[in-house]
Amino acid sequence: MALKLAVFGNPIAHSMSPLIHQHFAKLHGHEISYERLLVEGSFKEAADAFFSSGGLGCNITVPCKIEAYEFAHELTDRARIAKAVNTLKRIQSADGNERYIGDNTDGFGFYSDLLRLNAPLQQAKVLVIGAGGAARGILPSLLSKEAALSELTLVNRTVSKASQLLQGLDEVLLDRSEAKCRACTFDDLLPDDHYDVIINSTSLSVSKELPKIPDSIYTHAAFAYDLYYTKTGSTVFTDKASSLGVKACFDGLGMLVGQATLSYELWTGVRPDIGATLDYLRSELG
Repeated sequence: MALKLAVFGNPIAHSMSPLIHQHFAKLHGHEISYERLLVEGSFKEAADAFFSSGGLGCNITVPCKIEAYEFAHELTDRARIAKAVNTLKRIQSADGNERYIGDNTDGFGFYSDLLRLNAPLQQAKVLVIGAGGAARGILPSLLSKEAALSELTLVNRTVSKASQLLQGLDEVLLDRSEAKCRACTFDDLLPDDHYDVIINSTSLSVSKELPKIPDSIYTHAAFAYDLYYTKTGSTVFTDKASSLGVKACFDGLGMLVGQATLSYELWTGVRPDIGATLDYLRSELG
C-alpha cells in the first residue's frame, strides 16, 4: 500500500515537494502518494482530515508552522528549540492511541545549503529578515558555535516579536555562539549599516514584494539568500540583491531538498542523497 503523504500551506500550488519526494521514493523503491493541500482555514481541521483518511506524514510550510507545533503531541529537540514544526508523522502509542511527532528539519536543510554554497559565515555580520516560523527554524543553526558569526541582527515589523524569539533561543541553545544579537524594526536600519550576509526568511517573495530595507544595505553584502524558491532559481529578493552588486545570490531550493531528506527519513527510515536530488531537480526544471 502506498504511503500517504502531503504538504500543507497557503499558497501551495508552487510547491516542488511532491516532485522531490516522488524522486526519493523512486530512488529507494517505495510507493507513495504525495499531494499539495491548501490551508484556507484551521490547520488543525485540515490535518485531522488528512490523518483520518490514512495519512502517514506531512510537510508544513508558511503560514502553518506554529499551528503545526501546537498540533503535535511529541516534539523532537529541533522542533522544541525552534518552537515551530515543518514535519509531522502519525504513530501509534503503546495504549493504541494515535499520536503525532513534530519535527523541524528547516535548520538542517538551511545550514547544509549555506555550507554547500560556501556562505561566508565565520565572524560575519548577518541580517535575518522576518521573525516568523521560518526564522524560528533557521536561527538555531546560525547561532551555533559551528557557524561562529560575529553579529546577528533580526529585523521585523514588530520588534517585540523578534526580541522574544532571540530571548527564547538564548534560554534553550546549549551550543550557543558568542555572536552579538539584536532585534530591531525596519525603521531602525540605517543606510550605512554593514552586513556580510542577508537572509530573507519572510514570505514576501511569494507575492513578489521586497522587504523594506535600504538599498545601500545590499551594496555592502557579499551573500544573499532567500528561503523562498522558484523554478528559475531567482526571486524578486535575489534579483534585487544582484542588481545592487551582491555577487552570490541564491534561492532556497537547496534548503528545500535538505530539509526534505530528513522528513523522508522520519517517515521511512531512509535518508536520500541531497546533491543527487538537487541535480535532478535543476535538470527537470530546465
